[in-house]
Amino acid sequence: MAASAPCWPYWSCWWQRRRRGRAVLGWEYEEGRQADGARLEALAAAQKAAPVVLSYDYRRLDKDFAVARGHLTGKFRDEYGRTTTRVVAPTAARYHGVVKATVVKPPGGGAPAASVVSASPDKAVVLLFVNQVTTSTQVTGPRVDLNRVRMTLTRTSAGWKVSAMDAL
Repeated sequence: MAASAPCWPYWSCWWQRRRRGRAVLGWEYEEGRQADGARLEALAAAQKAAPVVLSYDYRRLDKDFAVARGHLTGKFRDEYGRTTTRVVAPTAARYHGVVKATVVKPPGGGAPAASVVSASPDKAVVLLFVNQVTTSTQVTGPRVDLNRVRMTLTRTSAGWKVSAMDAL
């Protein structure tokens, strides 16, 4: 192999490397700035979506599920539709199920119990603490379930939408 030709004059190589370094740093800075913006936007979207997606009332299932699907995207939206149609709706109607979900807030006030686990400009993972209060003919009195939910959000042309959700 032939050796690479030395830069001449020497300062021209130094200047080219420096310009390249600035470009890389500038790109990384911009991506970091976009990720910071994504964190705030995705966190707000997750806090708004969680109560809607995780709540329903047997008296208005179609409306509740339609509104929830508006917060979803991709395969998760399709999966949610199948699950609510085949499993949740028949069970909720049969046993008069009502589930009200809320993102937990500290007793003394303050920010909701939600945090961004990771974020890029177009995708974010958010961890939320969600309480669900369930009433139905199958339980005596309201039952409170304390849940941790990992929500993956994807930026779409219509804003941040839930593309996956897991109970932890």
